[in-house]
Amino acid sequence: MNASAATSDTGTKPRVEGEREAEILDGVIDTLIEVGYDRMTFDAVAGKVRASKATLYRKWPTKADLVVSALEHLKAQGGDDPHGLPDTGSLAGDLTFHYCDDPEFNDKSMQVFGAVVSAIHRDPELTTVFTERFMKPRMEQLREVIVRAQRRGEVGADADVDQLAGILPAAIAYRVMSTGQCPDEPFITSTIDQVMLPACRASVSDSGQK
Repeated sequence: MNASAATSDTGTKPRVEGEREAEILDGVIDTLIEVGYDRMTFDAVAGKVRASKATLYRKWPTKADLVVSALEHLKAQGGDDPHGLPDTGSLAGDLTFHYCDDPEFNDKSMQVFGAVVSAIHRDPELTTVFTERFMKPRMEQLREVIVRAQRRGEVGADADVDQLAGILPAAIAYRVMSTGQCPDEPFITSTIDQVMLPACRASVSDSGQK
């Protein structure tokens, strides 16, 4: 159904849903890539997707809501697995899939992620919405990867799982904020091999000495 023709139960307010919602969120993604978070406005999005600002505001009351909804939409396009990340049999394999082979982590998604992360320290509302709706669910998935590795003996029994799970996201966020560039596959694989895996092996050694 065309969104301009859809109405609420009262028949007075247009609804944004289905294909029209996806079209708008695709427009948000394109705008983020073109101009970045700071310069993205409701006016710019409305013009790109041929919608009124009032229609956008009714669905997404704030810029942060609109942008994080676009991130969620982009993730869903990659084929989100409700059962979590695949078990490849090793921590290195799980992390490489998650950050290098998962279709969610394509060039477009990393560009959008970079545009958002680079603006977080300037927008407290974006920080709150992004953390609650986007980062926490993904950190929980990553935490499960570490717990799974712990059961395989790749991570020490007494290791701080939350601290280990935060290593790669922190490295990626720092890369974006310090250089303005999205991490590429060589950077990610190097961080896995030289930072993440040694930290996990050290936790096993520490556990064995107790």
